[in-house]
Amino acid sequence: MKCQLLLLLYIAAALNTANPFSVEAQTGQARVVYFSSPGCGYCQQLEGRDLPVLQRRFGEQLHIFTVDTSTALGRSLFEATVEFYELPPRRRFVPLMIVAEHILVGLDEVQAQLERLVGQSLAANGNDWPAIPGLEAHLVMAASQAHRTLQRPPPFQRDLPGNYVSAALLLVMVPLTVFIARPTRWQRRLAEGMSPWIKIGVALAGLGCAGYLSYTELSHTEPMCGPIGQCDLVQQSEMAVLFGFLPTALFGVFGYLAMVAVYLYGYWKEGLHAVFLPLTGFLLSSFGFAFSLVLTYWQPFVIGATCMWCLGSAVSMTLSALVNAVPGWKAIGRLRRTVASPDHRLARQA
Repeated sequence: MKCQLLLLLYIAAALNTANPFSVEAQTGQARVVYFSSPGCGYCQQLEGRDLPVLQRRFGEQLHIFTVDTSTALGRSLFEATVEFYELPPRRRFVPLMIVAEHILVGLDEVQAQLERLVGQSLAANGNDWPAIPGLEAHLVMAASQAHRTLQRPPPFQRDLPGNYVSAALLLVMVPLTVFIARPTRWQRRLAEGMSPWIKIGVALAGLGCAGYLSYTELSHTEPMCGPIGQCDLVQQSEMAVLFGFLPTALFGVFGYLAMVAVYLYGYWKEGLHAVFLPLTGFLLSSFGFAFSLVLTYWQPFVIGATCMWCLGSAVSMTLSALVNAVPGWKAIGRLRRTVASPDHRLARQA
């Protein structure tokens, strides 16, 4: 009987040692808590390039527990973590890693410090999991599931209320492409009686949405999203930055400012250059509409989260494209007639 008891104790100790999610401290193991999101472009870069290299180098001595902040459980643990460490708002975003008591936020900090901190931890005979409230329950859950990451639901299910709104707006925007490509009679009547100040007001509304998101992006603060949507996850996605350096929201600010400038110039100026300003406004708004259409699709079906400020900008750009369609196509027709006129051909031959 004593031999059987000793054998059971030996097996339990072996399993406990092999389990990287055991709550008790283990020697010779560097333990890292890693908060990420499937829509985070920087997280994807880490997971695709940097973390596999570290895992190959340190092997079983490195245990990274990944927490998906797009899930309800992962989000609650992330909120408990930032409150536990009293992180300022500008540092409450993913990727976020905790090694012992060291906190790394953002791609630059992780790439610059993670390898060194893991080496220091192993040199000190390893480290225990941090004492974050609720982390123990997540570790036990991960051990019972026999893998290191929380289950990730399909993208659309991660933010159902907000994604339903995005999908509904998408169902409206797609048919409206027909009215932008081929304006109808009601658009012509609307264009004839519309004040240019209405166009300016619509563009300013979109400028407000894009301007607020640009502020939060540049100041590294979490955007206020209201009861529906997860704006912070959208801001951390790969679509939040263009060409690797330009925030998408700031790109929108430039677009709206250009549209407002065109409207104002066309209101006060007349002559040859002002004749084709409607074409410029139409091209700007059409490009913005197409770009907004892609972003509106990307949010619910790829990122899995919706930003209400982004949807507000999409609505503004859609309205702008609709009201600019009639004068824009008229300007295109005028340009064609000008190019095809005999005087123009003679001028080109001369």
